[in-house]
Amino acid sequence: MAASDLPTSYNTLSIPDLQLSHHPSTSPTVTPVIILKLHRPAARNAFTDQLATSLITAYDLLSRDPRVRCIVLTSSDPSNRFFCAGMDLSVKHSSFGPTIAEHRDGGGQVTLAMHRCSKPIVAAINGSAVGVGITMTLPAAVRVASRDAKVGFVFGRRGFNMEACSSFYLPRLIGTSRAVHLVTTGAVYKASDRLLGELFSDVVAPDEVLPRALSIAQDIAANMSPVAARVMRDLIYRGPASPEEAHLLESKVFFDLVNGADSKEGVESFLQKRAPDFKATMETDAPSAWPWWSPVDVTAPSKQVSQAPIDLKKSSKL
Repeated sequence: MAASDLPTSYNTLSIPDLQLSHHPSTSPTVTPVIILKLHRPAARNAFTDQLATSLITAYDLLSRDPRVRCIVLTSSDPSNRFFCAGMDLSVKHSSFGPTIAEHRDGGGQVTLAMHRCSKPIVAAINGSAVGVGITMTLPAAVRVASRDAKVGFVFGRRGFNMEACSSFYLPRLIGTSRAVHLVTTGAVYKASDRLLGELFSDVVAPDEVLPRALSIAQDIAANMSPVAARVMRDLIYRGPASPEEAHLLESKVFFDLVNGADSKEGVESFLQKRAPDFKATMETDAPSAWPWWSPVDVTAPSKQVSQAPIDLKKSSKL
């Protein structure tokens, strides 16, 4: 994406069912940390085709913006009671394809957009999250939850299966035994319940969720090489199946990165006891071995996203 196609401000960018803002919000220019809020207050942020399209649009845009270093995903609910109530069962979901070959789960399209996003995402789950409301946070690098939040993988109680790539993420995050328990019972638990294991990096008071998430995001934005962070996430989720293969791949990646500009800057800033100024991007500085996996085409035969693409040029002053 050319610089001329990027918004001058995320504070004024309009994307349906979302609120985007700088941090701090008073900054007239784009900040390294951008806050992305789910905003369907009348429906407790229940998930729809439009919300899916908006999230995909936002993640793809922020991924391409070199000014942005980290994204905080949260809810606009000022009472901190709800994050996302799950799929909106009161509306028709046109993303349900007419045939099995054409159907693509909207939650999965969102989590794949998160998965391919080049910027770390910190989920600030400031209220209850059930169904897709919780599975849509699983690709985040960090999840901070309210101690009052209720969390449930309730799919079986509605007569359908887990979605949003959660069969891939959930057991990797909390272990197979706990994952199977959660989806087999379909029960709702407090975020602090031991069954949720290590799903959350921190469980805090409701009014502390966003500040804690922002503190983590600011630390990432100020101190992490964006290229190193992205590559390490891919090494974990797209890594080889044996330690020997992992060793060979890590060695190839390490050779390129340790000889790159960010490594030089990281070492010099450490020795000089100053903050680093990392400038490498995945577009220009990705290691030669990346991507090391074979891409999978998930596009439906007819169309991938049911909603019309959002025209960002009509949504903001560019």
